[in-house]
Amino acid sequence: MKLEDWHTHSELCRHAVGTIEDYIKKAVDFNLTTIGVSDHFPYDFLSNIERIPYKEYAITLGEIEHYLSLAENLRDKYESKINVRIGFEIDFFENQEPALNSQLEKIIDRLDYIYGSIHILNFNDGKGAWGFDDSRFREDYQSYGPDRVYMEYYKTQEKMLTSNHFQLDILSHFDLPKKFNDFPQNKEPIENEILKILDLVRKKDLAIEINTAGLRKEVKEQYPSKEIILRMYEYDIPIVLGSDAHNPDEVAWEFKKTGRMLKQIGYNQLAHFHQRKRTSIEL
Repeated sequence: MKLEDWHTHSELCRHAVGTIEDYIKKAVDFNLTTIGVSDHFPYDFLSNIERIPYKEYAITLGEIEHYLSLAENLRDKYESKINVRIGFEIDFFENQEPALNSQLEKIIDRLDYIYGSIHILNFNDGKGAWGFDDSRFREDYQSYGPDRVYMEYYKTQEKMLTSNHFQLDILSHFDLPKKFNDFPQNKEPIENEILKILDLVRKKDLAIEINTAGLRKEVKEQYPSKEIILRMYEYDIPIVLGSDAHNPDEVAWEFKKTGRMLKQIGYNQLAHFHQRKRTSIEL
């Protein structure tokens, strides 16, 4: 199998360890054909995120140039050994796209791909925004309950996908609210939302990530579940593999096992990105 890892984080985002080069070297050791550098886009220009410890979530605006220059230099250094692709994982915040784009437009032509993500929800009940996949907000999660969290998550995903001002190429960790092994009781409305999301992804011609980080978390399952991946295959949705590595030892986490599962489902190609243009490679 030809394997590529599109989702890695480095020490620059302050909640991972290892340099960007450490991740590239590990990818070379694994004989990957491509390694994606995809740290979190800054949060410090956003509003209404007072409760969020965003300085621990991402690089800052002032560090964007350093991040890109470093990644570009490493891309050139390792050109003969591996494809280094440069991207960002960018969180969607409703009605804050203009603030995002005022920063993103300065550097977007230097990116190969953009991950569209949701880690933060806001129920507009006066409590403020909170990070549903951050263990420090477990009290919030339990207070709202999985049914409300999942529904709000997918409704927010829908807003991200229907926004005319939010750019993305890959939808990340599709069913992230299950991270701590939380699942909704009333599954039918959630499943209906999932189908809406898949239809939007198909219509917008986007890719979805098969993220193996869930195999390292309490849920012990990749994002998304096999049931959702089966639906994705029916919808003919392109896929990439991402380890969501926060440590160089997590690069290509369980990729061979996951690749075999994908082949059993019927997938025989993976999406590949270069300068925001998608092609495909054989799995």
